[in-house]
Amino acid sequence: MEQLRLLEKEPRENVREYAYRVLYDNIMNLHLVPGTAMSEQELSTMLSVSRTPVREAFIRLSQKGLLDVLPQRGTFVSKINTEQLAEFRFLRVTMETAVVALACREFPEEYMWKLQQCLKEQELYLRRRDVNGFFASDNQTHSILYQGCGKPHIWQIIESSTADYMRARVLNIAAAAEQMNILYSQHQALAEAILRHDAQRGVAIMEEHINKGIIDVEVLRKQYPDYFK
Repeated sequence: MEQLRLLEKEPRENVREYAYRVLYDNIMNLHLVPGTAMSEQELSTMLSVSRTPVREAFIRLSQKGLLDVLPQRGTFVSKINTEQLAEFRFLRVTMETAVVALACREFPEEYMWKLQQCLKEQELYLRRRDVNGFFASDNQTHSILYQGCGKPHIWQIIESSTADYMRARVLNIAAAAEQMNILYSQHQALAEAILRHDAQRGVAIMEEHINKGIIDVEVLRKQYPDYFK
């Protein structure tokens, strides 16, 4: 697993949380692509931990649907389930259009400032062509919208339950250079709609923003057929 990206251990982070965080980050950012065989022994050596925290991370990741444990065959990074993507699209469109409508009515200055800082970060990531940095900032943009509307726990539920949708979005951004430009422009337009209290415009942009990721999946399936099921 030469493609594994190691992360710095955070202060007071135990080995179980560290092993899980590294593997989760690598799967979600497609450093470990769908179908990759996972070895407890190899990973424990690479992470400089015993096999126990790696095994526990495997269990947590399989519960999230990110690992497939196949008896007598091994453990593999799960493939992206295209049948579930339509359900995830419905969930995100329903919730996020409602949240942006709330934000357009009333959005605290503190969170408007955070949103604008995110846009500045994304501009830097665009210049560097930093897909992982851009994707993290993209998610932060959505998180700020929920926080500013007093709904932070709903975002946590969405983020944790739509892993395949998130991975498809990362793949989409990585596969075509112009995708980051499009998403950045949509984020700018969302921020402008919130500033102008234009709920109709904000909802339309958010719906387009979410739907675009699903529309692009068919193109991605042809380009990366081994990543999907």
